[in-house]
Amino acid sequence: MDPSAASQELFDLWKRQIEEGTQAWARMMAAGPGRGAPDPAAFWRPLMDQGVAGWSRIMSQGPASPDLFGQWKQFLDQWIEAWSKALGQAMGTEAFAQTLGSYLDRWLQAQGPVKKAGEESAETLLQALGLPSRAQVVGVARQLAEVDDRLERLEDGMAALLRRRDGREPQ
Repeated sequence: MDPSAASQELFDLWKRQIEEGTQAWARMMAAGPGRGAPDPAAFWRPLMDQGVAGWSRIMSQGPASPDLFGQWKQFLDQWIEAWSKALGQAMGTEAFAQTLGSYLDRWLQAQGPVKKAGEESAETLLQALGLPSRAQVVGVARQLAEVDDRLERLEDGMAALLRRRDGREPQ
């Protein structure tokens, strides 16, 4: 088989796959929220299996020509542009905004209990190891700052008393 024909066949195969995948993705996004989350493997597996099979078939027919790599780069450039356009259109829809918003809400709701459980677990571990928790260290630091402020006020008061005693300060 002619290397340029093989590379053109590969290019056409990948282009067809990307177009079909983009259309399927756009249909999924247009369906909107409420259907449940689609299985990403179910979406990508046929696309990737077909691509790997086509690539394998063409590469088994002989060594790759420099023209093949030029067409491959052209395909990748077109693929990136097509996905950028499709994603831009899909992300500009109200359905996407609602889906993303509900996902973020669910994620934040799930993170609250997870964070609390993590903090409690860390507190328990620190207690078991006999180490202070963050809250305890912050509390001690706050108390030390208050003691430092009190000492400064006492020093200022004592200095004022000493100045009065020595007559350097009017009474």
